[in-house]
Amino acid sequence: MRTLTALLLVLTSLFVWAEEIYREVGDDGVPTFSDQAMPGAEPITVREPSTFTDQTFQQNLRVRKNTQAAEPALVSYSLMITDPPDGAAIRNNAGALTLTVTMSPSLQAGHKAELIMDGTKLRNVNASGTIELSNLDRGTHTFSIRVVDAEGSVITNGPATAISVLRFHKRPG
Repeated sequence: MRTLTALLLVLTSLFVWAEEIYREVGDDGVPTFSDQAMPGAEPITVREPSTFTDQTFQQNLRVRKNTQAAEPALVSYSLMITDPPDGAAIRNNAGALTLTVTMSPSLQAGHKAELIMDGTKLRNVNASGTIELSNLDRGTHTFSIRVVDAEGSVITNGPATAISVLRFHKRPG
């Protein structure tokens, strides 16, 4: 790495002080650069350095900022209900159910996650963790997590998980 740095320093300094730069490759295959033409040396062309004024930089910076503001970065969320697993049957006479949710990456500003049960929003979800539900009707319910933007438009839906809640039911009569 030191050799490369020294070579770049030599090339830069030669460009500043010399009209022409010559390259010669020795018998050992190591190139040598000089401002003097030696037998077997070939002239090399050094491109003009790129320069810009502060005005150019400021204009490019404004264009970049406007482009970034107009095109928000798309995020690919991973949303899952990991427990109970899909197709599980949970016996709880109070209709209580604990869901374990994983979300990654963290929600972007302006986005929010929602727990959906049977196509209806139950509540907002802030991060991965557990969600306690109570007094669910008996039967099979479909749960999923979705992310919406500030206007309420759905950005992405996680996979649906079907869970059956088994509750005691006494038939009249």
